[in-house]
Amino acid sequence: MILGFQVIHAEEGCLGCHQERKGFSIFHDPRQLGCSSCHLGNPEASEENLAHRGLEAFPGRMGSLDQTCGRSGCHEAQVLRVRFSVMHTVDGMLETTRRIFGEEQPIDQHHLELSKKLDQSGADSYLRKLCVSCHLGNEKRKHGQSLKARGGGCVACHLEYPQKPEKTEHPRLTVEVDNLRCFGCHSRSGRISLNYLGLAEVEEVDPERIQDFGRLPDRRLVERKAADLHSLAGMACIDCHTSRELMGNGIRDESGIDIQCLDCHRAELAKKPLNRLTPEENLYAALQPGRFFYSDSAEVTVTRRHGSALYHVRESVSPLGKKRRLLTGKVSGKELEIPLFKQGLHHNLNGHERLTCDSCHAAWAPQCYGCHIRYDANQKQWDHLLDRKTPGRWIESRWAVEASLPALGVDESGRITTFVPGMNLILEKPGINEKVRHQLFSALSPHTARLDGRSCNGCHQSDSALGIIHEHVTHPDHPEWILPRGWIDEGQKTPGASSHPEARSLNVYEIQKIRRVGDCLSCHAKEDVIYQDFKSWRSTLPVNHPSY
Repeated sequence: MILGFQVIHAEEGCLGCHQERKGFSIFHDPRQLGCSSCHLGNPEASEENLAHRGLEAFPGRMGSLDQTCGRSGCHEAQVLRVRFSVMHTVDGMLETTRRIFGEEQPIDQHHLELSKKLDQSGADSYLRKLCVSCHLGNEKRKHGQSLKARGGGCVACHLEYPQKPEKTEHPRLTVEVDNLRCFGCHSRSGRISLNYLGLAEVEEVDPERIQDFGRLPDRRLVERKAADLHSLAGMACIDCHTSRELMGNGIRDESGIDIQCLDCHRAELAKKPLNRLTPEENLYAALQPGRFFYSDSAEVTVTRRHGSALYHVRESVSPLGKKRRLLTGKVSGKELEIPLFKQGLHHNLNGHERLTCDSCHAAWAPQCYGCHIRYDANQKQWDHLLDRKTPGRWIESRWAVEASLPALGVDESGRITTFVPGMNLILEKPGINEKVRHQLFSALSPHTARLDGRSCNGCHQSDSALGIIHEHVTHPDHPEWILPRGWIDEGQKTPGASSHPEARSLNVYEIQKIRRVGDCLSCHAKEDVIYQDFKSWRSTLPVNHPSY
């Protein structure tokens, strides 16, 4: 495999003044590539003010990518992909928020930068002030890394600052992206980064368990919960999530999900020959030679959905002759043994074919059943695109916050998976007297995986798992703000709606089928043979059978 690059401005005067700089990776050593390949400026000038004219202090930001990372001979192909990725376009967030606000979708905005897509009113104003700080086009304005850091284009992920930097130490560009790079954005919304660590955002402290509570650097209150098994094993986010998921594939609106649990845990791995690796996969192989493995038949493990190389996953045989499945951490270098999916009663029951792994193995999920949004034209608020305060402030209030087993619903592909309240809210739009109410749930992979699954009773005898509303909750200071704790009413004919137009709650027929099994669990344990073909067994019961 050949790692090729184009040397740009190798002969320049920058190192005459900055010769003490250190900490560079071997692939971005200024003695090979020069400094101006990334930082621009005038590398041939000998005076500081002339040399620094046009200097790019934050190479990798989306506004200058064509001159820096995306220039010919560098990472041009990757930059083209990133421009259409969901982390840059945030098209899904824009479309959903405008729909919830009851506003028409503008036609053909795809080619515009985010600052030109969003105006100053309604949903767009809300997005500018509360949401879009996380998109990759958001400008990076300070050096250093913190848990609040967001935006910056390529360097949002690929720039690693030393923990105890010396004055002469330069940040290192790396493909070993650690979890802190993800935390700034993904500790919000679905709280994936928090969940993965076993931290649940809450509203108040339980005085009986005060040792289980703490504050994040931004002062949010969190409670200690069960961490994801993969987190406990020391796995980084990029040990599962592929570059196709994170950087896109150059196709706007493509589903971002590539990895599936069974890509690693299934008995038979999917593979492709080395001669079918993409140029980028060859590049990563060169960048991480100690993490690249292939079989004796010259094949590499891949995802089933898009065939992306999982070059750090392999099969091996121990000195005692035992066949093992191994993963080598892309960041930690730690070797982990992967447990294989076990064929058994719980995995092979008729009726369980549509279940995702999360539907049983998610231990908990963050849920907020009360949300009120209003607009105050007399206040000011930070506009993340203009980078200054502008007139008008969106004020959010929440209540009934919990972290517990999530409800089940049906996603856009027809699979049964975990859902949480996505937009269970009361919205007061400026200039409109009537309040807008929505009761929308959203599919969420909580990233709280546990080994033991949800109990049979936890689905088949649980109204909460079925999304049934069992009470209404009110804001402690506003008794008129009333919202349901749940998704659908008992016996509701029409399925509950989702933030995704093609997803829904369980319908009446599905709930009836689930509850029929629950009727039998009181007498028949989950291992009972009756569940192997429950429909056929039930058809043989006498009419006077209990609970029939």
